Amino acid sequence: MTSSPFTIHLEDQKQIPVHVYGSGEQLLIAFHGYDYDGQVFKAWAEDLGGIYTICAPDLPFHGGARWDESKFSPKQMVDLIRAIAKHQGEERFSLSGHSMGARILVCTATELAQDVDRFVFLAPAGIGSFDRVLPLWAQRVLEFALAWPKWLELGVNIGYRLGWVNNFRKRYAEVQLYPADKRNRLFRVYNSLVHLRTSRPDRIQYWKQNEVDTLVVLAEADRFVPNPKIRAYFARVPRIDWREVSGNHDLVNTLTAAVVRDAVQKR
Repeated sequence: MTSSPFTIHLEDQKQIPVHVYGSGEQLLIAFHGYDYDGQVFKAWAEDLGGIYTICAPDLPFHGGARWDESKFSPKQMVDLIRAIAKHQGEERFSLSGHSMGARILVCTATELAQDVDRFVFLAPAGIGSFDRVLPLWAQRVLEFALAWPKWLELGVNIGYRLGWVNNFRKRYAEVQLYPADKRNRLFRVYNSLVHLRTSRPDRIQYWKQNEVDTLVVLAEADRFVPNPKIRAYFARVPRIDWREVSGNHDLVNTLTAAVVRDAVQKR
């Protein structure tokens, strides 16, 4: 198993950089959340690098990834995971995901579980919420309408002064909708969510009978994902371990690294 950064080449010249941390005997493939990249998992290297070799790809539309489509599919994410495992010379691996990355893994588990030793989900997004998306034509209309950020900015500012837009939504628009590159990423990822519905019956059924050790870590002060709905979704998983930690949605840190290390060592 190699411990140097590498690039995965998928179909149609898609290129995914993979960051590598640690040199442990077990392989951990880690998916970052929205608006992050694979380098976020450097925070896990010290605590987990002796147990795992952590391979953390830049997901489509993030970091240094080259992705020539307007969306990505669960199958492409399965292909990416299998390509990373093959590159590392491993047939079995563990999977970890934060936020959007966890949602991707929840939705691909039916294809991968036979090769997975452990799932680790950090504040998984889209569990019991955010599962309804606009039709693609409506998304394109909305994207076209937002192509003039000055008009959007004017509308947000007026709404803020009138009390129709709160400070969180105003700040979200400033960070994610005004800059063209951030707006492009937002819509490209949103286009992909139609394929990542956690409420699909076969996915719900899988998680009712999952036999893979699963660790779910939630934050006490997370305002992005609804913790009660996450607990309800995974309530029937036979081999699940719950941990709640202090902090907010940014859960890839030394605190969660210690939580994962302790969970692994107890098995």
